[in-house]
Amino acid sequence: MRVPARSPQHLPLGSLALALLSGCFSPAGETLEFETLPFENAHTQSEDIVMRPFTFDDLLCPDGEPSVFYAVYREDLTEPAPIVILFHGGAFDYVKTPDPVDPLGGPHYQEESRLTASWAGDKVFETLGLLPGEAIDPAEVNDGTLPAALADAGAFTLYPANCWGDLWHNEDYYSANDWDADGAIHRQGRFLAWWMTRIASTDTEEATAWRTRYGLESLAVPLDASAVHLVGLGEGGRAAAELLRRVRDAGDTNMPPIDGIVLDSTMDKLFHLFADETQFGAINTGLRRIFPEETDGVDGDDIGQYSLDRWIRERTLTSSLQVTWSSADPQVPDQTLSDLLAWQTTYPSLMTVTDVGTAQHVFLNNDLTAARRAVAGLLGE
Repeated sequence: MRVPARSPQHLPLGSLALALLSGCFSPAGETLEFETLPFENAHTQSEDIVMRPFTFDDLLCPDGEPSVFYAVYREDLTEPAPIVILFHGGAFDYVKTPDPVDPLGGPHYQEESRLTASWAGDKVFETLGLLPGEAIDPAEVNDGTLPAALADAGAFTLYPANCWGDLWHNEDYYSANDWDADGAIHRQGRFLAWWMTRIASTDTEEATAWRTRYGLESLAVPLDASAVHLVGLGEGGRAAAELLRRVRDAGDTNMPPIDGIVLDSTMDKLFHLFADETQFGAINTGLRRIFPEETDGVDGDDIGQYSLDRWIRERTLTSSLQVTWSSADPQVPDQTLSDLLAWQTTYPSLMTVTDVGTAQHVFLNNDLTAARRAVAGLLGE
């Protein structure tokens, strides 16, 4: 198990890095056996919160390392815990001129490569509020208020780590990236997002196999597998639309019901970026790598299908949707969200929109009051 490069030093009961190193990890297909790790950041109130790291050997990052995900929950729960999947932000990067011999070498769109297992693990730790003072993604401020609010509320939360920089979109056979332009690397963000939903698959055999593989069948904590709740920070919010769209694209009839979505600082309609090549040209180059078919000729309707607005237009909104954004966010052009925000007038009892109005990107993970309010709405409390 890879220890994040910037391991926190302030956790209780010893160094988390040592705890990770002492874990025992089994090969793919076998139950993982290791001790849970105490979890505490500056905002947690409960003393029984634990974190468990997992390797996903079947899915490799572009650097050849296995992908990872984490589970955070309270050990003393007796009532079934709601399942939440939180998708971190910052999952966008590409190599400007990849070399087939060394496709990750050379300058990247981002200052530091985000196409490695190391970066993805660090990003989850930052999201969890376990790297105070560190700036894995300078565009965001992550103090861990949202993970604290989720854990204190009794949620069982999964934190997948996206090492593909693909806005949680790519998946072999269904939505593949541009293999040639990317220097012969696979991107698999949507596959990882989808795999997280298997814990509550409506196919009982599949759900049992997933939980057994990762030792979750032996948890003392009962899980409410009747639905899943989705939370997306920044670019992570796009995973929600991707998972809903996957039902159509891949015929995934075993997708569990989605009972509540929280978006924070997420662009919804990407095709608006192509209207201004001067300002967004570098971003659009990466989007063409991630969405090669949908951006061939830049048909707004093609790339726009991967949006919650498009999903709502095609189907009735039945689960709650909370959108937190800022009209002053330098990372999210207003027009990329305008269509989605307009639905609030149609679904006033299901949809809430909050414009924070400050020049910032991601808000719920550094405001404990707002985080708790969002979690209460998500879990129907």
